[in-house]
Amino acid sequence: MHYEDNVSQTGGADSRSSARVKAKRFAAPALVLVVGALLLLALQHVSKTFDYHSVVHSVMRLPPTAWAAAFAATALSYLALVARDAVGLRHIETRVPATALWIGATVGSALGNATGFGALTGGAVRCRVYGTAGVTPAQVGRLTLFTSVTLAVSLALMTAAGMVVAAPTLSPMFHLPPPSVEAIGASVLAAFAALVAFGCRAKSRAVTLRWVTIDIPGRAVLTAQVFFSIVDVVAAALALWAVLPHAGVPFVHFLVVFSAAMLLGMIGHTPGGIGIFEAAMVFSLGHAMPVPQMVAALLAYRAIYFGAPLILSAGLLAGFEGRLLSARFDAARREQVLQLVPLFLGIFAFVVGGMLVISGATPAFRYRLMFLQTVVPLWVLESSQLLASMFGVALLFVARGLMRRLDAAWWITMAVAVANLVLSLVKGLAFFEVGVLGILILLLIVTRKRFDRASSLFGEPLTAMWLVSVAIVLALAFWVLFFAFRDIPYRDDLWWQFAFDGRAPRALRATLAAALVGLAFAFQQLLRPPAGRFVAPHHDDLRDAQRIIRAQSRSDAGLAMMGDKSFLFSESREAFLMYAKHGRTWAALHDPVGPSDEWPALIAKFVALAHTHGGRAAFYQVRADGLPLYLDAGLSLMKLGEEAHIGLDDFELVGPHRSHLRYALKRGERDGFSVEIVEPQAIAGLLPTLKQISDAWLTSRTAREKSFSVAAFTAEYLSAQSVMLVRRHGVPMAFVTYMTTDLKTDATVGVMRHLPDTSPYAMEYLFTKLALHLKASGFSNLSLGIAPLSGMHATPLASSWHRLASLVWRFGGRFYNFRGLRGFKSKFQPRWEPRYLAASGSVGVFFTLADLSLLAGGWRS
Repeated sequence: MHYEDNVSQTGGADSRSSARVKAKRFAAPALVLVVGALLLLALQHVSKTFDYHSVVHSVMRLPPTAWAAAFAATALSYLALVARDAVGLRHIETRVPATALWIGATVGSALGNATGFGALTGGAVRCRVYGTAGVTPAQVGRLTLFTSVTLAVSLALMTAAGMVVAAPTLSPMFHLPPPSVEAIGASVLAAFAALVAFGCRAKSRAVTLRWVTIDIPGRAVLTAQVFFSIVDVVAAALALWAVLPHAGVPFVHFLVVFSAAMLLGMIGHTPGGIGIFEAAMVFSLGHAMPVPQMVAALLAYRAIYFGAPLILSAGLLAGFEGRLLSARFDAARREQVLQLVPLFLGIFAFVVGGMLVISGATPAFRYRLMFLQTVVPLWVLESSQLLASMFGVALLFVARGLMRRLDAAWWITMAVAVANLVLSLVKGLAFFEVGVLGILILLLIVTRKRFDRASSLFGEPLTAMWLVSVAIVLALAFWVLFFAFRDIPYRDDLWWQFAFDGRAPRALRATLAAALVGLAFAFQQLLRPPAGRFVAPHHDDLRDAQRIIRAQSRSDAGLAMMGDKSFLFSESREAFLMYAKHGRTWAALHDPVGPSDEWPALIAKFVALAHTHGGRAAFYQVRADGLPLYLDAGLSLMKLGEEAHIGLDDFELVGPHRSHLRYALKRGERDGFSVEIVEPQAIAGLLPTLKQISDAWLTSRTAREKSFSVAAFTAEYLSAQSVMLVRRHGVPMAFVTYMTTDLKTDATVGVMRHLPDTSPYAMEYLFTKLALHLKASGFSNLSLGIAPLSGMHATPLASSWHRLASLVWRFGGRFYNFRGLRGFKSKFQPRWEPRYLAASGSVGVFFTLADLSLLAGGWRS
């Protein structure tokens, strides 16, 4: 097995196909970037009629009754959304339980509204939730298409009705004279009436046109869906109407403008129609009400109708972890719903990151700064706004890791959220930010077990769309900066002004720092070397590796044939390294296998390979005699523990120090134990029995199969090993595999398993019998494997690693039985040989240790 660069060699046709795929992949991000730039230009043009402070004051002056009315209207809109999904399910002739309906409709709509492309994002949520009731993805696709089309039809009908009753109001938006607007509206209404009267039957039916099948809804289903869609739109309009200074604008006229703006936003496919919807509203109604108050109302509407449902949906899914909300779902269906949690928290974290970045570009309230001046020093205030913006950018990137369920992303998000909780108070008593961050922290705590993937945070490159999204947030932050401080002329000395009332210099530095952090992340992603990918080995590689292993004396090299490691051969193909990769760590197991004169070049070749891919080279559990080679390669050394070797030439059962082994043998014979040697050619018939013992052993320890540095139970691996099986009264109860080479001097213990109710003397009996059998067969050494952290003493001149390892050895028994493992092996009076880690870097060695523990736990990337 080996790793290759992510480059494929293809022919001309494949190259052209790859070029088309790349063009399509970058077309959407480029389009979004262009649309975002155009929207910023339009926003810049509109903003000339108002200023930042007037908008902020308008938001602050909104009465509590307006907020309450807007939330009530939002709730009504989401009730209508649930009804729309119920009618849509009726249309596709299926049903789901009430709990699934409410969760699927509200959560899917919240995500679709917040992210845009509602047919895709909301449809993905419904696939998960409705799938628990047996609804297929194809049916969800039909449902999503039906509700989306009928919503567009409802908006068109409402707009058409408005064209008839309020043509002068809509005339400027469409750049048409009022009579033409009335005629178009009447035509649309007449066409819909004719469709309902003559084109729809009583029941839904499917019509096939060549290769396309179209669902034609029944008359009752269509009218019900249009009715609830209109209720949905009217309620959403009421949510905005409640916070608008609507004096002088009748609600009917406002509803027409709202419907048309919402239709334009759907066509634009920006998240929630953002930018397009606001521009259409301001353009149509800006002459009838104060623009600052209107912009403030639109901001409040975004927070109420789009932000609050997203937070509540994430909270709903987090609450689904408990029994109260999931009592009507079995375990499998509940797990399917909960897989949506990382998606929602990832989006929520991205929104929070954007909030922090934009907040850093806005001025704090003066009266709050006056209070902070009496509490904190100036350097704390200055650094807090700078750090908060930089942490906000970090959240924009880490949010992708949350969507992928990475535990590292969870920890970083939690750390950033907690840090910003303090920074938001110190930089300007930003209580709203504190509330949002508190919600994020609470959701992270509740959903901790959802983020269980141990993988590199940036193991996969960020997509072009993600980088574009970050770029749009940063561009918006710069626009807000210049908009909020446009009355302050720019001077070079602004960068060096530090004062409590120096809000513009502070925001300028914070926004620049956020942009630099974003660029650093982006360039790190774009310019990093290829990560390498796993490729199954050619049979010639397997054959040569096995040949080399059999011809040398170190039997632990047999771990190379487990199937979980790659090979790197020397130029002569007489020596090789076995290695695996996790995150940035390229870890070779043990020293090279083969003639020692080939080792230096092979070690240098492996170090160069890891560094070429931007990784860290590590050699795990190497022996003392090879340490000069690793030092010459520029690697750092750390002791890992000691390996126990039984010298079989001197292994006897006589003497007081062997009394416990003699007792184990006598106790085993008394309990009816017997051993059987099974050679590789006979393993196939015994595999079901061995697997039953292995599975019972893993279940009793709630453990998963390990790999990399220890032998794992796989059919292919065991089929090439010798096995000693212990029976009790003829019933198999324990076994151990052992690796050997053709020289028959050295043996190494492999897989060790026993049934949970086995006698405590069984394994001691088994290993004693194994040592005696190997001695009788002419072997001189038996390795019992490594005892981690063994022999790590905290001497006065010991390194920090030795001191830490010594503490773990003394007090870490709660997490791993370090002393018990050494104590068991010590019963055989072994010879202890030190084992080391040779790795590149200094601080990075500790990240290497974390990656190695994950590799040993069965993870690989």
